[in-house]
Amino acid sequence: MSEPEATKFLGGDNAADETTVNIGAASAAAQAAADAEAERRAEEARIRQEERAARERALGKVPPTADDVALPPPERDRNDRFIPSIGLFLLRIALAAILGVRGVQVLFNIDATTAWLTDHHVPQADVVVWALAFVLLVIALMLVFGLGTRAAGLLTAAMAIALLVFVRWGYSSVFVDGQAGFTGDWDALVAAIGIALLCLGSGGWAIDAAMRYSRAKRKLYQ
Repeated sequence: MSEPEATKFLGGDNAADETTVNIGAASAAAQAAADAEAERRAEEARIRQEERAARERALGKVPPTADDVALPPPERDRNDRFIPSIGLFLLRIALAAILGVRGVQVLFNIDATTAWLTDHHVPQADVVVWALAFVLLVIALMLVFGLGTRAAGLLTAAMAIALLVFVRWGYSSVFVDGQAGFTGDWDALVAAIGIALLCLGSGGWAIDAAMRYSRAKRKLYQ
């Protein structure tokens, strides 16, 4: 092969290589541009989503997440169901009526109640009578609304038992001639109801039940 032909042949190979390099560079540049555009669009979408979420939080319209939707509601206490709630509500109302009437009677008959407590050797009867009226009325309100029912039951049982031991049965016979039943039978019944409410709680128709459900819900969704 002559020198001009060899030179022409070699020049043809160099041109083909340069063309291939140029095509590869153009493809790489196009791919890089496409990747950059995709990243830009993804970043813009993320920013828009964050701005939308911030607006919804500010307006209090944050939708529940998938995890929140999947979580079941907290299970209510067995005594908060319908039938137990009816029974415990009626028991609370009956006891509240008894204690409320007694509290009003004590409040409107301070002197007579003070004399009765003094006759039964209750110390500082003039102070005890006011405390007794106040506690009876407060417990009655607690039972009506079902707020602090177990504490109300404990206080009721403690007062009724103290009345039985130190007043009703302390200085007289339990059985009195001509009297039906025995001395302090109503106080014994009140003490038993107080103990029952202490053990069972308020039932579902009460502020206590709403507070229990709210605590269980917060604990479940933490």
